[in-house]
Amino acid sequence: MISTRSTIVGSDAVADAARAIPHEIYLGPEGDAVEPVVPRSTTLQDLRALDLRPNMRVLQVGTGSGYSTALMAHIVGPGGYVLTIDADEDRSLRARELFVAHGHRAISATGSGMAGHPGRAPYDRIAVAGTPAAIPGAWIDQLARGGVLVTGCTVSDLPDAYAVAHIVNTPTDDLHVTVHAGRYPLMEPPVVPSNVRVVTATDDSGYYLASASDDHQTAADFLAILRAGTAEPWPGGPGEFLDLKHWLLARRPAGLFTAVTEHGEGIGIGDRAPTSFGLAARPEGPPEAVMITPAHLVAHPRQSPIWARFLDLIDDWRAEGSLATHELDAVVLRDGDSYHVRLDD
Repeated sequence: MISTRSTIVGSDAVADAARAIPHEIYLGPEGDAVEPVVPRSTTLQDLRALDLRPNMRVLQVGTGSGYSTALMAHIVGPGGYVLTIDADEDRSLRARELFVAHGHRAISATGSGMAGHPGRAPYDRIAVAGTPAAIPGAWIDQLARGGVLVTGCTVSDLPDAYAVAHIVNTPTDDLHVTVHAGRYPLMEPPVVPSNVRVVTATDDSGYYLASASDDHQTAADFLAILRAGTAEPWPGGPGEFLDLKHWLLARRPAGLFTAVTEHGEGIGIGDRAPTSFGLAARPEGPPEAVMITPAHLVAHPRQSPIWARFLDLIDDWRAEGSLATHELDAVVLRDGDSYHVRLDD
């Protein structure tokens, strides 16, 4: 049974659309349900970021259940349109039938979506609830002047550096980007560039460490000591991990790495302790590494110089106002037929 009690907060166009269109219509009955790619609250938040208005032309890459498509169609009204494209033919057909059955003015097409849909371009808005390995040039080419593209993206050459990009094609055809903390499902396997070295655990656990270092043994040592390291709670606020992670990716301190161990997915720095020889010092001592995860600081050894240096970095971030991801500078870089978003220090 469809509930008629509204739980939608707000009086903006997105909230009005959500109250007008029952969520349950698009999820479907048990056994025929389409699980949403992102939670409903995130869908509404993302639609607000698109700043949809009546009469706009919208391309959506990834139809899913069709719920967000229906919301967008409601907002742009009869003077605009929403074209949604999905690689799964059955999903496209299901959404098309629901749009017709419930009078929602949206167009459903089947295709990869990576090439956009040039036949109806340009678009005032392009919404992609997924993360490509690189942003296809077709999406940028099909974006109208003043148009907005919202898509998942990578913000570093290091693995697991995901975020959500809000790209505006300015009236002068320049691209302005704001990056937000968040993560959409991957649309294709990630590509690790040649300048990044990835070392994996030897026990087939799936754990790894990735850095820009050419020293394979040092990276392997960092991974080993982090797995055996001591974890203690990190006194950060809710949601601060991603903001600090993105700040570190923008700052790019020496020895930066991303890693996944028993302690979780994290980011950190490593070095080799100096070994003194008379008046000289050479970095040939034992490895030191420290990593932060959403819940813990992990280090080996504790209270080491690298531990102190990492805490200094956190203090620097605090001194700058604990910058949120969307407050960091970012750029859009062209790479052949595609684009990358990178955080800029």
